[in-house]
Amino acid sequence: MVRLKERKLEWAFKQKDNGIANKEIYPLLNIKKRRFQQLYAEYKMTGKIPSLKNNRRPKTYLSDEQKALIDNALKESKLYGAVHLRLYIKKYHAQNIPHNKIHSYLLKRGISEEDEKKQRQRVYHLYERDHSFSLGHLDWHVSKCIPGKQVCVLIDDAGRKIISGGEFDNAFEKYVIQIIKEGIKTVYEDYSSVWREINTDKGSQFYANKKDAEGEKGKTEFELFLEKNNIKHIPSRRNHPQTNGKNERWFRTYEENRMKFKTFKEFIDWYNNKIHLGLSRKEGITPNEATGFKLQPEAIIGLFFRRFD
Repeated sequence: MVRLKERKLEWAFKQKDNGIANKEIYPLLNIKKRRFQQLYAEYKMTGKIPSLKNNRRPKTYLSDEQKALIDNALKESKLYGAVHLRLYIKKYHAQNIPHNKIHSYLLKRGISEEDEKKQRQRVYHLYERDHSFSLGHLDWHVSKCIPGKQVCVLIDDAGRKIISGGEFDNAFEKYVIQIIKEGIKTVYEDYSSVWREINTDKGSQFYANKKDAEGEKGKTEFELFLEKNNIKHIPSRRNHPQTNGKNERWFRTYEENRMKFKTFKEFIDWYNNKIHLGLSRKEGITPNEATGFKLQPEAIIGLFFRRFD
């Protein structure tokens, strides 16, 4: 930004003070909306037009090698977001390309598009357990990409890993118990761990909604199975899907990516090994890695002693 624009900036602030909206002003200055907001805030605080620097760092552009690296990362990772790709390239190719430059490149290629809701930096709140397998989430979803199929998966709350699941013709209770059995076996054999709690909604496959003649709540085969295996059942409140939000978000990922893979297993393997922004937006962490990092101390000790069996 050169000194000549300070006069334009003074004019822009007057327009702002007269009630003109930001979106009508900042494009005329050839700056971003956020930058205009920062300059206006400084002006209101000091009462002076901000002094703009003449000697700015020259703008840099992506090299052909960097563009080729981004193209390669798109094919390898099957990811399309700029933040995802920056972390992927940094992790697997040891190069740090700013995500805004990646985003601009994706815009030019027509792979990404501007989203007004994402123009301002959001604050992310993580609600998750500290240790793997202390809580699992289980839910059904009617597949849109494969008509006639219903999907159910068991997700670890702490690591976001899909432990077990499948695509079925019907949302029967027997399939839920099958998924839980597989989840119990996998967690014990691979991680020397046990499930502590399982969260579901109050669907009939999970929760007995009717009372018996004596007014006592009944129990489904699923609830009885959890009791038998010393797993606490935590049903969500009615009309409160946020409680099972990790399943809801995964179903969106399923619809966006399932058809990139021939089988459900291939898709799950990709998901468990892809960088997950819900785990960290600064480091490229996958569900497989996070699940191992967050094991209970007794599980780590159990895995250690298994080496000598």
